[in-house]
Amino acid sequence: MSIPNLPCRCMFLTTVLLGGLYVATSSPFEAVAGNQPNCTKNLASAARQEPQLPTEAITRMTAYFEDRRSSRYMEQNCVAATYPGWETLPLKECTYSVKGAHDPVKKTAKVIMLNAEPEQLARWVVSTCIEVVGNAGNKCTKAIGRQIMEQSGAQFPIAGIVFEDILPANGKFEVFAFRNGVTVRVNGVTHLGTAQPSAAEIEKSLHSEVTSTFKFARIQSTTREQYLANGGTLSVAGNAWNEVNRDLYKAAWGQNRNEMMVAWAKANKPLLQ
Repeated sequence: MSIPNLPCRCMFLTTVLLGGLYVATSSPFEAVAGNQPNCTKNLASAARQEPQLPTEAITRMTAYFEDRRSSRYMEQNCVAATYPGWETLPLKECTYSVKGAHDPVKKTAKVIMLNAEPEQLARWVVSTCIEVVGNAGNKCTKAIGRQIMEQSGAQFPIAGIVFEDILPANGKFEVFAFRNGVTVRVNGVTHLGTAQPSAAEIEKSLHSEVTSTFKFARIQSTTREQYLANGGTLSVAGNAWNEVNRDLYKAAWGQNRNEMMVAWAKANKPLLQ
């Protein structure tokens, strides 16, 4: 039986009607498909597309993050930037100032960031909830949203100084150097310093050697242990951890799924149900 030269649209519909199975074969059909140079490519592309996320949940969580945009306190005086390992992505270098209740004067530093917009954050959260608990209900999405805001303000610092008043929380902002969304120690930068960083320290925070990498990976503070428990196979020893976070954040950029967020959510599943 000869098979007619089906147009690509008909081949796609046939594939769907047959249960969505499209298999490469050496049968006569392959020869026909070979005369349709774009069909295999288009079908493969369709198969790779991520499932559509529920509109109501996306709208709800987009509004959630939009309403909290002011938490991005480092987004001041920002200009386009580049950084090794982050080529082609829309980075920003921001020169920002903060003043704690007991800081005598404002402190200023620079940081390079890649901060997701509210709609992208919403897609990550909704997709994570569907994967981990099977739905995108309020309890799960708000719990992950709250974790993101409390841990990072939805800011992803690639390099530079992040001022935080946490160790101790005494009204004075401390210096934390960052690489690829993780706190690090950098030669020439005073970790937990409370003085205004010098121009040399600010420059070193951006480009000098990292000597150690701490525990929590932004934007939701995933740990090495959570990543490995979720099936992660890359080395997370020492400074490799911040590189893993870099690569997985880049992989999630523009996509629905964020592997590091899934890892955190699976480790904290009881909080989401």
